[in-house]
Amino acid sequence: MLKNLLGVLEAAVVFGGFAGLVTGMYLLATTPLLGAVAMFASMALLLSSVARLSKAQEERHECDAGRERFSRSRAGSSGK
Repeated sequence: MLKNLLGVLEAAVVFGGFAGLVTGMYLLATTPLLGAVAMFASMALLLSSVARLSKAQEERHECDAGRERFSRSRAGSSGK
């Protein structure tokens, strides 16, 4: 349940980041300084979200590789 809640929270952060980028583009036309600040803040939100996602993917990949190595060593020793 907690993982689902964290996934929803992460999706909300990504959605907020994209909404901030669109808002920043609009503000860039009307008030350039505010638009640039809004776009930089939105990019920081999106970057932190991508960093968390890539870290989770890397941990999952390492876990799968460890399991695969273990299963290969078991398969090799049981065949003898």
